[in-house]
Amino acid sequence: MAMSKPIYQPLDDQIRHDLDAEYVAFHDEYIQYIEPDDVRPWNPEQARSRRLPVPSLETSPISRTETIDLSNFAVRVFWPYGERPSAGWPVLVWYHGGGWAVGSIESENDFCTKMCSDANCVVVTVGYRLAPEHPYPVPVEDALEALVWVQSDEGRRVLEINPTKIAIGGTSAGANLSVVTTLKASLLPTSIPIIFQILIVPVIDNTATEETTWAARAKAPWLTPARMTWYRKMYLPDPSQALNWDASPNHASPQLLTKVPRTWLAVAEQDLLAPEALLFAAQLRGAGVNVETVEYEGMTHTILAMNGRRPYFLPGNVFSTPT
Repeated sequence: MAMSKPIYQPLDDQIRHDLDAEYVAFHDEYIQYIEPDDVRPWNPEQARSRRLPVPSLETSPISRTETIDLSNFAVRVFWPYGERPSAGWPVLVWYHGGGWAVGSIESENDFCTKMCSDANCVVVTVGYRLAPEHPYPVPVEDALEALVWVQSDEGRRVLEINPTKIAIGGTSAGANLSVVTTLKASLLPTSIPIIFQILIVPVIDNTATEETTWAARAKAPWLTPARMTWYRKMYLPDPSQALNWDASPNHASPQLLTKVPRTWLAVAEQDLLAPEALLFAAQLRGAGVNVETVEYEGMTHTILAMNGRRPYFLPGNVFSTPT
């Protein structure tokens, strides 16, 4: 008789009917059997190489890829097919998710190659150092360093890019780093012009709790309050750090938020982080930022993992001039 696999993450019956039917099938087939990061013994090497055991996370065809070592971390670069524009390729700087503790430049290559191909741009995914060995503010510092390098003379030459067409983005904790990096870049002596930002299921408010912002989605699958709190403690060993705007960008001043570029923000309806993301979108609009919010009904924090089940829904021409 075949042995049954242990179930670590069963769906709560109270929420099952609120979820997209395709996601429910996906969860029952794969997600429920994944042991969550917050309950398994910590092993940094395993955490850096961890992948979701799901099918068809396929890469898109691109011209070439290269891993480049910077001072304390590496970036991976993807180039599209076709003739390089006379002014250079547009470029997307990407920060992977994983609660600032899990993942690497290997984590989201399917997404990076798709953006490279679809947007016809160079994509640079950043292997920022991770907690708990490198807690806040190290990932923040690395995130900014990567962007500064992209825009430097060396970066422009190596990447063959147009420095007036820089976009930035990330998913989950990586989206948090994206927002923070756009704000920090605007404060540099010579600011870096960023024309577009992609935020997918972002972490915005590191002061949120199950009794406050998370209350409406506390039963959402995968990213539970306990799990998000575990990531946060790894990243922010001093809880008072959560009040800093480069940990929780919703704490940035209205004046500073005016520096955020045009933003496309994806929210999964049944995600613990959905309420704080929607509140931040309203906050940005109040600061005069052009924000397009897309909410995926019945979907959860693992939305990018479903590439094999349904296509990505992504912004249009990332580098076009808005009308």
